[in-house]
Amino acid sequence: MVRGLYTAATGALVAEANVDTIANNLSNASTAGFKRTLMQIQSFPQTALYRNQTDPGQLPNAYIAGVAAHEAMGSLGSGSYIYDTPTQFEQGALSQTDNPLDIALQGPGFLTVQTGPNQTAFTRAGSLTISAQGVLETTRGEPVLDTQGNTISVNPQNGPLQIDRQGNVVQTAQPGTGQQNTQIAQLGIVEFSDTNLLRAQGGTNFVNAGATASAARQTTVTQGSVETSNANVVRSMVDLISNQRWFEANIKMVQAQDSLTGTAISTVGRSSAN
Repeated sequence: MVRGLYTAATGALVAEANVDTIANNLSNASTAGFKRTLMQIQSFPQTALYRNQTDPGQLPNAYIAGVAAHEAMGSLGSGSYIYDTPTQFEQGALSQTDNPLDIALQGPGFLTVQTGPNQTAFTRAGSLTISAQGVLETTRGEPVLDTQGNTISVNPQNGPLQIDRQGNVVQTAQPGTGQQNTQIAQLGIVEFSDTNLLRAQGGTNFVNAGATASAARQTTVTQGSVETSNANVVRSMVDLISNQRWFEANIKMVQAQDSLTGTAISTVGRSSAN
C-alpha cells in the first residue's frame, strides 16, 4: 500500500509540473519569437512479479512430492518522473508590422545577443530597438551582435535602416544630402547542428549546451515583420484540461491509499489487543 501511495504521488507531481509547462506556453501565445516547451515523462523501473510456491501432490493421502511453481504474474510500476523538457522549434507564423526595426527569421537560424560581459544567448524574437547610445538592441535591452561578435551602432539621424534577406544592415542616406547608403554590419545569425542542445534561458532566449554553431545558410530575414509564437492555444487548452484531470485522479488515489493504510493499522491494532 505504501508503494501505491508513492506511485500515485509521483504521478500527481508530474501532472502538476506539466500543467505549469502548458500554462507557460499559453501565457506566451502572443510573445514574438516564443517557442513552446513539451514535457517528456518516463516511468521508474518496473518490478517483475512472480508466484513462487510448492503445489501439493495430486492424490489424497499419497506420498507424492510437491511440484515447485514459478509463474510470472506481470510487472509492477513504481511511478513516473520528468525525463526532459525539450523546446519545440517549429517555424511560427509571420505577422507584418511595417516597423523597419522588426525582423522575422525564416529557417533554423537565431539572432546572437549579448546578455552580459563575454556572455551571449540566441533568440528568434526580432522586435528590435535603438538605445539612447545608438546600439541596436532587443526589447529586453540586449545588444544584437554582428557576424564578428560586435555590437551594432547606428545613428538614427542619418536615415532609416534597411535590413535585407541576408541580414545586412544598411543605413540609408537622407534625401538631398548627397550621401550614399552605407552598410553598417551584418546580423550575426547562426544555425546549430542539434537544436535539442539549446536550453531555454528565460523568455525567448536560449543558450548553447554543446551544439556546433555555424553561420546561417538556410535562414532569411524579412524586415517589417515578426515571427509569432508557435504555441497552439486550442491544443494547449485541451492538454491543460487533460492534465488537470490526471492530477485529480492521482490525488484521489493518494487519498484512497491513505485510507487503506489507516484501516490496516487500526485493524492490526485491534487484532493485537485481542
